[in-house]
Amino acid sequence: MLGLIKKDFLLIKANAKSMAIVFIIYLVMAFQGTFDVTFIVPLIGIMLFISTFSYDDFNQWNSYAVTLPNGRKNVVRAKYIASLILTIILMIVTLVISIGFSYIKTNAVNLEEIVSSLMGTILSSVIIISLLYPIIFKFGATNGRIILFALVFGGAAVIALISRFIDMTSIVNMVNGLEEYVYIAVPIGSLILLSISYLISNKIYKHKEL
Repeated sequence: MLGLIKKDFLLIKANAKSMAIVFIIYLVMAFQGTFDVTFIVPLIGIMLFISTFSYDDFNQWNSYAVTLPNGRKNVVRAKYIASLILTIILMIVTLVISIGFSYIKTNAVNLEEIVSSLMGTILSSVIIISLLYPIIFKFGATNGRIILFALVFGGAAVIALISRFIDMTSIVNMVNGLEEYVYIAVPIGSLILLSISYLISNKIYKHKEL
């Protein structure tokens, strides 16, 4: 399984140069206040990791991987472990950049605000990964991305429609009231979501014809 994880990181490294240009552009925009820096780095990380699925599909890697000992289980497990490692690394990078930006702009560091924003980004990243990976394992990288975008925009449209007929103030107040528990809720919630997603992906890939 370590070899599978290493393979994914080598693919990420091969694609990192092109993403570095995008990262620099967004970083400049974040410094100007156009984007939140806590959103940019994890987003690029997700894009990098989705690219590993595309490479696997293009090179028909899965047909070979399943012939390895515990191949199907290890393929799924390696994707999730590598994603978790990459997410942790990117969160550290994001934290350092956010602190640097805050100090340059205000000559002070509001660590609580930065970490709180970072927690929201972590949860968002985990939700995307948890939704996306089972879809990709089922339908492939290209179709998986299309389905995810359809679900995201469709969900946003439904929420916007509901908000026209239902007062969302109480829900917003309830969410705001949970902010004090964010440091406990986000890690626990992330682990639960990833565990459920992993079990679904494992079941899908176990019965998938390659």
